[in-house]
Amino acid sequence: MITFPPGLAFGPETRDRGRSVVATQSFAPGATIARFPGADASNPSISVPDNEHLPRTCHYCLAVPDPPFTYYTRASAADLASLGLLTSNAETTPAPQSSTTTAAVRACTACQTAHYCSRACQKADWALAHGKGECKAFRRVTARFEAEKPPGQGQQQQHRDWKSQALPSNIRALVQALVRPELLAAMADMEAHADKDRTLASGGTRAEIEFQAQAALHYMGREATPQSITEAADIMCKIQVNSFSRGAGDIGQNGFYSGPALAMLNHSCIPNAFVTFEGRDAILHANREIKEGQEIEISYIDHHASRPQRQKSLKMRYYFDCACPRCREDLDVYQVCQRYPHLELNSFSLVPDLNKLRHPPVKQFVNSSPSLQQNIEAIYSTCRAPLPDLNPAETRRELCRRWKLCAQLRNAGLYAVEPLPSVFEDANAYFNYQYNITYSLAVACFLALNVCPYRAHWPFYGFRVMGLLTVAKLLSETISARPHPATGTSLMARISRALGKMDRVTMCQTLLTMALHDWQVLYSKESPVYLQAKDFLNDIEILPGRDTKKALANAFTRNPNGSEERRFFENEILEPIQVLAGFALEVMEAEFGTS
Repeated sequence: MITFPPGLAFGPETRDRGRSVVATQSFAPGATIARFPGADASNPSISVPDNEHLPRTCHYCLAVPDPPFTYYTRASAADLASLGLLTSNAETTPAPQSSTTTAAVRACTACQTAHYCSRACQKADWALAHGKGECKAFRRVTARFEAEKPPGQGQQQQHRDWKSQALPSNIRALVQALVRPELLAAMADMEAHADKDRTLASGGTRAEIEFQAQAALHYMGREATPQSITEAADIMCKIQVNSFSRGAGDIGQNGFYSGPALAMLNHSCIPNAFVTFEGRDAILHANREIKEGQEIEISYIDHHASRPQRQKSLKMRYYFDCACPRCREDLDVYQVCQRYPHLELNSFSLVPDLNKLRHPPVKQFVNSSPSLQQNIEAIYSTCRAPLPDLNPAETRRELCRRWKLCAQLRNAGLYAVEPLPSVFEDANAYFNYQYNITYSLAVACFLALNVCPYRAHWPFYGFRVMGLLTVAKLLSETISARPHPATGTSLMARISRALGKMDRVTMCQTLLTMALHDWQVLYSKESPVYLQAKDFLNDIEILPGRDTKKALANAFTRNPNGSEERRFFENEILEPIQVLAGFALEVMEAEFGTS
């Protein structure tokens, strides 16, 4: 039987959409609708890390002890003096010990597969599933690879390739379900689509799923009869259809979550709610006002994709055709942004001019041009595919190809329409790999101003906050990095001259304050990202010689709509970021415009 946390209840059932979940009270934008505790026996769920991160992730609380993202390179006193922030003989106050330092995870001594950050987590996981048969299954897998290990190979090599030398995450999830009777009972009402024609893209053919189910039974030491295989395969189908990705490498999250209660929510490509994860818990947030009795909808897929791609994904995995307003009218991200009812939330963001959101600076919308629609579908798979593991020269050639393929989107000014944002993001990763901080900063500023706000229209969304933190990080690195010559007419020289005129420390302080303000809407103040950013902000605020600028930045945070505070923000923060963003297209063309 499905039970909901307070704030949710089953709504009316319809022929087209089946069950629904409605709000039992009103929720404001950004409000937490409900928390689904991962350790709640009355509302059980599965949370498993992915194979790649198994040796670095706590098997119970899903914490990744290593800091997920280093936000800055600490500037020395000499660096700050070079910007006129300190006299040349000034000393900086020693920074406090980072509050994000934690111990590494340790492997279960029996199976050497599950890892834990503490004895408490190990004990809790043992009671939940590990001691009920999961550990024994993992031990059998370990013993198999130990037996197949080539002679003379060391113990450490055995666990080096976790992608191939541990059970895949979907089989590990099935093992968890099979050893937890309360979870099996709760999953009874979940949709499996076990009778549908399945493909590899939808999670595997029926034969493949039954083979995986048989593997789970084998390692658990259970008899694999036709009935037991069928029952286990049906459970695996339920897990696959009703799972949520926890993957967010930039904030230290990985793996997936599957919970019967959360799986009851219906889909929309214009959702009014979204899900985040904190440890084993799933948290449901409102992204717009939700009234009592209104249905709560989330997106099952990447809702930034084009309509054909969204429909294909939904049909392939969930076996339905979406008829939400966005699909019916074929709205692109800019048109969805125009209809968002709470654009005023962006008054405390990098796009405080709401006219830019209401009247986006594009030459045409996607649904007005059949040729543009055809072009998007022709290039979509190529440009959204992960970049292969190539050497820098080959990576650059591939980015050149993708940049050229996106010419029609660029000419229309549709920078937020996929697959063009993916090309920008891959280019930014390439610049980071090359340690070209200057070019990376220009592209990051462009994304923060011209892409992210149209893809998520509320500022308290994960990748918008991460965009602010990324710009702050890169700005700080331009302080400590070896400066480029600021003379001449080259692109790098022009960007260097522009940077030299900016108060980058005050920019970092203000961006961090804005990011922390929005981050705590989504996550705990104890999350690693929050703590790292807070440490960075504390380091800036204790720098001597900044009393006036620090006071102005703090005043803006307290009263962002005040005339003096707004003038400070526009002159000291927004204009410099706009200047840097203005170099981005030139950067992209210079690097990738010619093959």
